[in-house]
Amino acid sequence: ANAAKRGDEAALLAWIDSGGNANAFDSAGFTLLMSAADHGHERVVELLLQRGAEIDLQNSDCGTAMIYAAGSGKDRVVELLLQRGAKIILPGQVTHCCIALMSAASSGHERVVDLLLQRGAEIDLQDSDGSTALMLAADEGHERVVELLLRHGAEIDLRDSKGYTALMNAASDGHERVVELLLRHSADVNKQNSNHYPALMCAAYNGHSAVVLRLLRAGADTAPRSESG
Repeated sequence: ANAAKRGDEAALLAWIDSGGNANAFDSAGFTLLMSAADHGHERVVELLLQRGAEIDLQNSDCGTAMIYAAGSGKDRVVELLLQRGAKIILPGQVTHCCIALMSAASSGHERVVDLLLQRGAEIDLQDSDGSTALMLAADEGHERVVELLLRHGAEIDLRDSKGYTALMNAASDGHERVVELLLRHSADVNKQNSNHYPALMCAAYNGHSAVVLRLLRAGADTAPRSESG
């Protein structure tokens, strides 16, 4: 496992040629392929695939080489894995950290997000909490990823299991530039979460005055009623 993390091709070859199992899990639940992918060692990933490493093998956390490469922003490894037939998503991968597109989006890896979308990743897929890649990118303040997802047609006003939208996420965390971007793309400024809080109240509650002012300029209702009237 350490050789895979270091990118030590010679040591890995010697170990495998002496009878080592390329698909064995280490004490942390990683295979050699997962470790190499996570650390961006493209040549080691290629070598392991040639020596029989299972490309879509999952660990107990539903992690795969693809997920670890995507979450770490290793775009060249992601591209290689895609070329070699790795699946973008597998059955049972329902949390955002186990969905490659969401993992990349929440970590701000624009190039990886773009690669996955080009290869057919479902842009509005919702995880077990109802979150989408757009919501996660907005929550973390990753403006360029948010812009990329919107350019690819992400649904801007979808809500998660607590009723939060991408705009509410960005407003709650004070990400003014992301709020501005979402408003320019016609995000619903008065949509409410399950507690009947719109983005304005989310921003105000967390003390983000600049975001509050921007939302007011966009027409946020200062005395919101429930959406049912």
